Amino acid sequence: MMLKLKRIDNLDILCRDLEAVATFYHETLGLEYFLPFQPEQGWAAVSAGNLTIYIFQTDVGEHAPRRTAINEQNAPGFDSIAFDVDNLDEALAALEGKVTWAHPEVITWKHPSGVWYRYRPFYDPEGNMVYVTEPHTGPASV
Repeated sequence: MMLKLKRIDNLDILCRDLEAVATFYHETLGLEYFLPFQPEQGWAAVSAGNLTIYIFQTDVGEHAPRRTAINEQNAPGFDSIAFDVDNLDEALAALEGKVTWAHPEVITWKHPSGVWYRYRPFYDPEGNMVYVTEPHTGPASV
């Protein structure tokens, strides 16, 4: 019998400052709470379309170093989460002054198949890398 995975159900973020991270994903990024947020329980859950992001507070160890937007400069491991937007320029304008950018400008990536992306990475309050990305499945025109 072959394994049949369907979709990514959830993603867990471990953090030191639960309220700051939950507020960032809820207020700054505009994601609705999946379940009511009760900080005293030590976790939060926000909905990102078909993905639930669980945020858990922990005081164990040190956070891994911040990743960069250049994959070859990063150690192996989980890298980032990317959110699809219809208009990257509008998304960037909405985030300006609210996030710490991980790269000084918009990045364009083109694949020979014609698929291409415009994106820009930033950090959440704990230093995890997050992207806003404008995917294009047709021929590159930029």
